[in-house]
Amino acid sequence: MRSRSSFMAVALLAGAAMLFSGCAGSTGTGTTPVESSTAPASSASPATGPPTTDLQVSIRADGAVESAHYRLLCRGADPLPESQHPDAAQACALVAKEPKLLTGPRRGANDACTMQYGGPAVGVVSGTVDGRAVNRSFDLRDGCGIADWHAALALLVAQPGLQ
Repeated sequence: MRSRSSFMAVALLAGAAMLFSGCAGSTGTGTTPVESSTAPASSASPATGPPTTDLQVSIRADGAVESAHYRLLCRGADPLPESQHPDAAQACALVAKEPKLLTGPRRGANDACTMQYGGPAVGVVSGTVDGRAVNRSFDLRDGCGIADWHAALALLVAQPGLQ
């Protein structure tokens, strides 16, 4: 019986040694350091070069008549001076971080959305992001639409209130 427990102790210690040997050379952060071969972030002005994002943002607060229209021009996450968006810096950062917000899949007929009405407002965003055409509509007809609008709030500016 004693030899069996000695064997188990040795086996456990050997297993632990193998596990810890895989951590050799680690910085303690859980990742192995990797040297980057890419150049540091560009020091060029965000205003140089062509825009990576060129969007038209149209808001129809009543669902029919355009109440606001903005052009958003970005190079990466940085707004270009020609942008007409009231918060171009946040809008460019959002599009750079979440491009699928404009190109992702639309909701299907089987998606469950809460039956709450946020108002008649419609937002339409069209143009290009990284050379790809985008055309996405946002509305407040149900909980899914309200959630999408809130996710795109920096781009759509504000959720028009019910009137």
